[in-house]
Amino acid sequence: MIYEDIRLLAVERFKTLNLEAESEFQEFVKMASDICHTPIALITLIGEDTQWLKVRKGTDVMEMPRSTSFCTHAIERDEVMVVPDAKLDSRFSNNPIVVGEPNIRFYAGTALVTPDGYRIGTLCVFDVKPHQLNNQQKLMLKMLGKQAFSLMEFKISVEMLEKNKIEVEQQKEIIKKAEITLRSFFESSANIHVLLGKKGEVIDFNKVAFTFIKKIYGVKLTKGNLFSAFLAPDFICKFIEKYNAALIGKQAFEEGFTDYGKYGVIWWEATFETARDINNEIIGVSYIIRDVTDRKTKEQKIIQQNESLLKIAYLQAHQFRAPLTTIIGMMDLIKTERHNAPEEYFELLENAVHNLDQKICEIVSNVDDASLLLID
Repeated sequence: MIYEDIRLLAVERFKTLNLEAESEFQEFVKMASDICHTPIALITLIGEDTQWLKVRKGTDVMEMPRSTSFCTHAIERDEVMVVPDAKLDSRFSNNPIVVGEPNIRFYAGTALVTPDGYRIGTLCVFDVKPHQLNNQQKLMLKMLGKQAFSLMEFKISVEMLEKNKIEVEQQKEIIKKAEITLRSFFESSANIHVLLGKKGEVIDFNKVAFTFIKKIYGVKLTKGNLFSAFLAPDFICKFIEKYNAALIGKQAFEEGFTDYGKYGVIWWEATFETARDINNEIIGVSYIIRDVTDRKTKEQKIIQQNESLLKIAYLQAHQFRAPLTTIIGMMDLIKTERHNAPEEYFELLENAVHNLDQKICEIVSNVDDASLLLID
């Protein structure tokens, strides 16, 4: 059963060939017909229930049931199968194509055998009258069968090559589109993006990186450059540390600033990400640098403004305390010297002074807390 299943798969593979349109195969059946002196010659393929007549001479029939096929017996043997007179052969005497049209009497066929031994069809001849083949005719028929199958194999190989070529071209187109998409994404980034190899060499870079290096260092960034040549001296050690971490699969991050002289101070954030190929093997490091100068500048301004406000609030709060202390002292003197004034006036004045003192203490306390937060 396993043999038959594999044989049928082989048949399906060869069934796709348009053999009839090929002049070489027409020559094979014509030669077989001439050698065997028969009016009908065929190249056939035998499926599970059907026999397909792929190349024909002397008939217009394109397929027939396997159950009535002479060839289904021919593929079971190595030698050429010859039926001198079908009416006298018990296997075929009641066959519809023997007792009815086209009244077949003679048959000879040789199996088409694949290199791994699967018999997929035949090169065969028919006649409407009985006769025999001599040894030379049998040998020639067998040789023609082998040549026919060799050409069939060649055609299959060419077809597969063409199919593979189309698939390769399609794959190339897919890869090309993917590369264009990736490059567009790569170039659309506002950040410096550089792909580094295992030795720190530049594998690829975007336009932002190229423009920045040319502006700051006056050189053109090219593939193969060691990127360490474009780092500030005080950052090289930290860069190597983070780069080596990414090379073993760890994501790393660093931030800071660099003074580029006439171009000013640039604040940056750098990300080191492991770069892998399609097999998930580490090939280097994806190095991304973001310019965060605007954000850092705004942050510094806000901090400076807060510090100034805190200083003002602190000074104001302490300046309020000085006259308030004087008032409190005067109140004590008034009480001591017992000046003639309504007692309730002193109480109201005293309450107001104490409330003001309490509020100023709260302000001073809040200012001190805010100062501690800034220091932290």
